Amino acid sequence: MVKLTEEMKKSINEAIVFLATSSKDGIPNVVPMKALKVVDDETVVICDNFMHKTLKNIKENPNVAIATSDCRDNPFQYKGVAEYYTEGEWFEVAKEIDKPFDKVPKGAVVIKIKEIYNIKSGEDAGKLIAKDE
Repeated sequence: MVKLTEEMKKSINEAIVFLATSSKDGIPNVVPMKALKVVDDETVVICDNFMHKTLKNIKENPNVAIATSDCRDNPFQYKGVAEYYTEGEWFEVAKEIDKPFDKVPKGAVVIKIKEIYNIKSGEDAGKLIAKDE
């Protein structure tokens, strides 16, 4: 199991996260996300407030990647598998995340992190840090 460090959790929770998806035909899409939260050592919940292409892509191809905008201090890329919920426990988590934004999400994107990479420039750029076996 991949385990996010406290540094990684802080980066995801505090920076703008870019969520990358791809259609079943391999057409990429990347969008910034702010309404999200790390809920445990391997899971990130993102609120669906305005998703269109992103949601379509997740339903066609659940493999996603996220990276934070704070690449100098917390330079990581996370790859995982996304699931989408419009009710139940994960949707309730998303509603709590969205409260400060005065929104009620359309759904919750739940990402289980499977791989973590270094994205800081230098000799270790692109180096695999952790992988779910």
